[in-house]
Amino acid sequence: MTHYLSRIFILSFWVVCSQTLFALGKTRIGELYYILDEYARTAEVTASIDQQGMAGNYPDLESIVIPDTVSYLGKKYAVQTIGDYAFANTENLTTVVIPDHIQSIGSDAFNHCRNLTSVTLPEGIDTLCRAFGYCTSLRQITIPESVVSVNALFSGCTNLDSVVLPPNITLLAYTFANCINLQHVNLPDSLQIIRRLTFQNCTRLHTITIPEKVTEINMQAFKDCPAMDTIRVLAVEPPIARSESFSGMNKPACVLLVPAQSVDLYREAPCWKDFNVQPQKSPTAIPNTSYEPSNTIKVLHDGHIYILRGDKTYTLTGQELK
Repeated sequence: MTHYLSRIFILSFWVVCSQTLFALGKTRIGELYYILDEYARTAEVTASIDQQGMAGNYPDLESIVIPDTVSYLGKKYAVQTIGDYAFANTENLTTVVIPDHIQSIGSDAFNHCRNLTSVTLPEGIDTLCRAFGYCTSLRQITIPESVVSVNALFSGCTNLDSVVLPPNITLLAYTFANCINLQHVNLPDSLQIIRRLTFQNCTRLHTITIPEKVTEINMQAFKDCPAMDTIRVLAVEPPIARSESFSGMNKPACVLLVPAQSVDLYREAPCWKDFNVQPQKSPTAIPNTSYEPSNTIKVLHDGHIYILRGDKTYTLTGQELK
């Protein structure tokens, strides 16, 4: 009997030490938990707790580099996915490096990581959804060029002040809601739709340029942006918009710059007619000459980014300021 009990104890000890949560399909390897696919030999980074997204996920983790591969019981697995809620509520996490072999980042993967300040995102993913909501210490981030759709990615990131969007994004939805310190964002020329609440409550956003391909601005897309004083719309035909698209904004005091040939169209179009519609001046292009960083400087002033070259100052659209 004693020998039999000893065998049971050894077996139980091995199971615990293997750190595999069989009932949940989770395996701990190093600092992280994974869901391993035995047949495809792939791994998904997953949450450390039973109910994903609850407070206390990876409580001791401060920084992490997601590995290319992990090994378990003599087998190697390619790490390809960060699952839903994988690092949600990891309060002490400050930096994350996500290598290019990661193919997808799950919904809410880093939500409420309140001390996260630095993220390196991989090339190759095409969609990002709610991944960094309420990361209140995140200030700047560059989104990979492979991304074409962004949904609620940075909602509640109250310290985010600058974002570089990739050139192929066609849709934004709820992306910057409640980013109260956002002062500048360049919308790519590929953008076609700005969905509801995309810039809701961006209280420090002064100006924005809406690209030529945008055909639709949904309700409340710019709700409660009281500092907005200049909107530049590049489309000849006014995009579809409703008064609620810009609710909470002093529209008569906000200058709407539109193509010169389209001034009358905008002054009669629903929503746009409520603004101070003015023709865009033909910009004086920045000289197309080779230059060194020493004679070209970008500066942020009063919510606007300007380019200083020599003794001249230009806007980001190339207009020389006299």
